[in-house]
Amino acid sequence: MRVLIVDDQYANRYLLEKILVCNGFEVISAEDGVEALEKINNNPVDLIISDILLPRKDGFQFCKEIKTDSKYQHIPFVFYTAAYTEKKDIEFALNLGADRYIIKPTEPEEFITIITGILRNISEIKTGKPEGIDLKEEEYLSEHNQRLIRQLEKKVSELETVIRDLNHSEERYRNLFENANDAIILYNLSSDGQISTICEVNEIACNLLRYTKQELIGRDDSHIVSDVVTDDSQGAKEQLTEKKHLTYEGAFRDRDGVIVPVEISSHLYQENGNQFCLSIYRDITIRKKNMIELNRALSQINNNIHQMATIGDQIRNPLTIIMSACEDLPATSSAKIMGAIYKIDACVSQIDLGWVYSEKVRSFLIKNYGLEFKDVQPSTDPCQSQ
Repeated sequence: MRVLIVDDQYANRYLLEKILVCNGFEVISAEDGVEALEKINNNPVDLIISDILLPRKDGFQFCKEIKTDSKYQHIPFVFYTAAYTEKKDIEFALNLGADRYIIKPTEPEEFITIITGILRNISEIKTGKPEGIDLKEEEYLSEHNQRLIRQLEKKVSELETVIRDLNHSEERYRNLFENANDAIILYNLSSDGQISTICEVNEIACNLLRYTKQELIGRDDSHIVSDVVTDDSQGAKEQLTEKKHLTYEGAFRDRDGVIVPVEISSHLYQENGNQFCLSIYRDITIRKKNMIELNRALSQINNNIHQMATIGDQIRNPLTIIMSACEDLPATSSAKIMGAIYKIDACVSQIDLGWVYSEKVRSFLIKNYGLEFKDVQPSTDPCQSQ
């Protein structure tokens, strides 16, 4: 048997088609009443399943034309809708001659049970006079208009709710955007994927760059991007184009020409056919200063380690000679000298222990902070204070 589905939503048509085809039906479909009438003229059908809220010719109008046309009034007509769900909507549809009124959504098994039940009674529908086709034109127009007005009121109410929700979402987005701890800049991308102009910027970015929003929006970024090239920023644009998301280090140049090091997290995306780049900039000036201090500390530790090793050797070597010379001295004098030597050696052992601790600190800094080990030659004066 052939079924005509009328629905302006592709997803709805597709779902019904799959359900019906899987149960052995042949299916044709249309987007509204106008197209449905064209289809039915060229393709006889055994059943019509129609939505009500349709463009050009709605389901009520389509049903009335079917049920007042002697060529088609015998065809079972089923309304399947989620929009018109009130009792008066159902009564109006049945008065027009509809055979069943099903509210969306309905489980596939139940839906097929209803459809097969209608088709089992198809002989009664074909021989009997359809009910409701004697509805006077004035009554039809009045009821139809009332149903449309009621539906429009519902849609307006739904639209107002959607607009209100959108406004709330916009407000939340704006609050998140403006109150973020980092600078955020949204760029337009040109057709070839290159950063074009700034289309949005938050207050943190304005404060960081010392420009107003009006001075930034609509301009390119040539006046705020520093010429300083880091290992991370080298080739960053090419990588971003390929990966669509990238985090790297770069630098800003503020209104006064001051260079501000930043960590940049950029993401490319599309919206309504347009391309954008959302970039979040984190000021890492303090981080950079801390890294410089850590590198200085590492350099100092390296120097101290060399000095401690040198001092230990320079003290122990003479002690060895003194210990040898003690063998020729009287026992009393030798004992006093050896006692002093042991005390000096204990002090040198403390220096050795300090060397071990310093080596551990150096290894920790290199491993956990990514610092580079630079060998520092010992000072010519082992007693020089660093």
